[in-house]
Amino acid sequence: MTGELLGGRYSMLDTIGEGGMATVYRAKDTFLQRTVAIKVLRPQYASDAEFRERFRREAQSAAALSHPNIVNVYDVGRENGSNYIVMECVDGRTLNDIIVSEGRLSVDRTADYSAQILDALDHAHSNGVIHRDIKPHNILIARDGRVKVTDFGIARAVSASALTETGRVIGTVNYTSPEQARGAAATAESDIYSLGVVMYEMLTGRLPFAGDTPVSVALKHVQEEPTPISILSPGVVPQFERVVMRALAKNPEDRWRTARSFKHAVVRARQAAADGSGQGVPLVVDGEESKAPPPRKGNDEHNITRPFEKPGEGFEVQRDEPKRDRSRRLKVWGAVAVVIVLVAGAAVGALHAFRQWIQVEEVPVPEVVGQTLPEAEGVMRRNRLVLDSSVKRYDDEVEYNRIISQDPVAGVKRKVHSAVRVVVSLGPEMITVPDLFNKTEREARFELEGLKISLGEKTDGYHEELQPGRIMGQEPEAGMYVSKGSKIDIVISAGPPPPPPEVPLVRGMTLDEATETLRAVGLAVGEVKTRFSIFYKDGTVVDQSPAPYVQAEPGTAVDLWIAERNSEGGGSTSDAGSRRFAVAYTVPPGPSMQEIVIKVIDSYGERISYGPRSHSPGDSIAHVVEVFGPGKIEVWVDGRPVRADDV
Repeated sequence: MTGELLGGRYSMLDTIGEGGMATVYRAKDTFLQRTVAIKVLRPQYASDAEFRERFRREAQSAAALSHPNIVNVYDVGRENGSNYIVMECVDGRTLNDIIVSEGRLSVDRTADYSAQILDALDHAHSNGVIHRDIKPHNILIARDGRVKVTDFGIARAVSASALTETGRVIGTVNYTSPEQARGAAATAESDIYSLGVVMYEMLTGRLPFAGDTPVSVALKHVQEEPTPISILSPGVVPQFERVVMRALAKNPEDRWRTARSFKHAVVRARQAAADGSGQGVPLVVDGEESKAPPPRKGNDEHNITRPFEKPGEGFEVQRDEPKRDRSRRLKVWGAVAVVIVLVAGAAVGALHAFRQWIQVEEVPVPEVVGQTLPEAEGVMRRNRLVLDSSVKRYDDEVEYNRIISQDPVAGVKRKVHSAVRVVVSLGPEMITVPDLFNKTEREARFELEGLKISLGEKTDGYHEELQPGRIMGQEPEAGMYVSKGSKIDIVISAGPPPPPPEVPLVRGMTLDEATETLRAVGLAVGEVKTRFSIFYKDGTVVDQSPAPYVQAEPGTAVDLWIAERNSEGGGSTSDAGSRRFAVAYTVPPGPSMQEIVIKVIDSYGERISYGPRSHSPGDSIAHVVEVFGPGKIEVWVDGRPVRADDV
């Protein structure tokens, strides 16, 4: 749709990104003169009137939200069978792009992004809007670090429709909550779970659950517990880990009940991580307490009650106590020591068993750079790995739908069912060729440089209306698609074409002289014939057609007759008697100057007896013509015969 005018208002500039549900374009609002982002849903999501109405209502609900951390929705419409949403254009990257390029994020950045996302969710939930599709692809990070959440309410319109695609699950199963996976309605706690998955991915660089099919991933969300964050990222403090893991609870009632309480917990855990303290302190936010019990300090006498000592009572060793009591105490202490040893051994064994349980087989990552996307998916599937191909970008060298790069690189070992992120090529970025008609070369060069294309070859041509120096033609034509770096050839006007040349008089010239004279004015020599003549030298031009001084198109062929006195059928002056005739002619009304020619056709052929000469209307011409044998006298005006007399 690049180059089109959507809704009579939005000029589509270029493509920002593509997804399974929609294509996002950068566009110019021609009414308000601002840059916007337009998400155009794919036609299969709008095949019935019920869906269109549901989509319109959800988009209007999203447009009612106004918050610094929510992408503003300006407009919603439908054109040519496609629904579209006009949104604020954010200058930045998606959180998914950041995770793909940087891997794990620090606790500080994770907390910063999460707090802003939770501010957006708190505002939306307070207005009765559930997002339903929180994922890194829907979270935009502006250049100034501000977080913008997009696509509020749109997931509901899609998930509520009965549309499906073959071999595809609508929605993002990697971030779905257990209750959504079971088919239940999404709630505010569902958004909190999805954000917990996003935070897990930010801290560890990987998803908590992966599988070969969307169904297997959904089952893991319902049945399995994620690997603890501290095992994958030892630098994450326990208190921050507890905040995230509580958001990933299977039961919605065990999660943070509101986005606000979740945010406050994130802020407090971030402060604890910064201070290096409070790792065992119970986390209480808005009346909610973290369910992970805090460990007791081993040497704090206020927290440990000595054996056989009641709280508040002193404990003193009597030096002169009986041996029987001393023996009893030694036995008790021995029993306690045995219990401690047994408990410690059991803990060590359990820890070892747990580590063995979470140990997953590792496989080397195969090389998929340069392969097509289907080929790469097949290679990863055969190696029991998952291909994440959500990131796509334009590339001038890599063909469309081929892999540009991968992370991790080939040869690195990863656990089975881990995700390998790849960047898929969209091919060369295509540019719409602008209309350069009537622009100067400088104006055209400036406009093309802004589109990353340039001028190519320049040729000149004539144009009746365009001033000299203006562009009158181009190749490729305006509206065509070309790749970046292409060249546009132009034709520059040299002004109106010059008038057609006049046929020069070549009678009496040799054939070579006549040929050179005709070519000098852009004409050519046509058919060359011979004719007997006693008035012209042998080998010179006796006559020509077209006649002299008439206009002819460039390249016109002029036929010539060459004098040849000894040709067959010729005669001499003794063959026929000579007669003289007086010719009188008055120039008729017409152009101010008219070319008059008097021709004679007799036994010696055709020749000009008078002219060509220019006369004005009304001029009288008196001329004596000599004729050999029977013949004809003709009068020509401006190259046309106007009178003929047989004599």
